[in-house]
Amino acid sequence: MSPYEERRLRHYIDRFNARDFDAIRAMIAEDVQLDLVNRLHLRGKSRVSVYFARYDDMADWSLSLGFVEGRPAILVHDPRAAEAAPTSFMLLEWAEEKVAAIRDFRHARYVLAAARIDPAD
Repeated sequence: MSPYEERRLRHYIDRFNARDFDAIRAMIAEDVQLDLVNRLHLRGKSRVSVYFARYDDMADWSLSLGFVEGRPAILVHDPRAAEAAPTSFMLLEWAEEKVAAIRDFRHARYVLAAARIDPAD
């Protein structure tokens, strides 16, 4: 991951953790695709915006930078279990400066058993 790609992903994570979902919405493309694995597929900024509202209603997550199978990823942790392994992860795809696709494994936690997950920090 280049320093630029790391800064961009860390900025997304920082805004998400701050629950600054207006800033996150500004980072997504108009035709963004969401795959909430095993649950939901949405396309388009207005439809995907609901996804962020749902995260805002939950308290069982905190995000950090990491790698899944060597690919840059967002690791999701339960803040009530600070030392525990990630509970899920997200993968983003970018098109220039915008998030073009979000793949969130929140409802497919079984993939954690077989995935090689490494924290960045």
